[in-house]
Amino acid sequence: MTPSQQTTQGTQQAQTTQRPPDANAAAMNEEVTRLRQHIADLEQEMEARDTRATERTQAVQSQVDTHEQRAYEAERARQQRLARIQSGGQWMLAADQALEQGELDVDNALDIADQDFSVVGQSASTYGQGSVVVNSQRIRAQIAYARDAANRRDIYAARIALQTAGEELRLARAASLERAGTSNSLLNP
Repeated sequence: MTPSQQTTQGTQQAQTTQRPPDANAAAMNEEVTRLRQHIADLEQEMEARDTRATERTQAVQSQVDTHEQRAYEAERARQQRLARIQSGGQWMLAADQALEQGELDVDNALDIADQDFSVVGQSASTYGQGSVVVNSQRIRAQIAYARDAANRRDIYAARIALQTAGEELRLARAASLERAGTSNSLLNP
């Protein structure tokens, strides 16, 4: 075989093993189309993941907002209870001072104190502070006893009842100062 025959034969073999140019272009186009479709599928999958992540984030933020709002409301109610306890205590003290001076007409002061502790009890019940509810009920019972004793002209019994109510007031104030129920349950499971 001559070198020119070898070259011709090698060229013929190369042509038979290579794809024709149209087939090669079609295969490349098919591969490009397949890759584009794969990219589009991945983009759709990423969009779906982003949507789910956004929905989860919004749900968590909604829960956090709800917990923050509840904590704010509970704290505001606690502060209002403390103010009412203070007010009721001042009216009880005014009634006691009047009784100490021999004044028996303490109904107005005791009515205002009773109303303050009624509100304290309702608020404490709403926000799950059972001990404050019990203390406010005991205070109101002692206020009623003090009123009855003053109406019977028994100053000693009226003052003892107010003293007992004062002890319950101290317990109610201490229980109200505790911030149980306002912690963030997401952070403190």
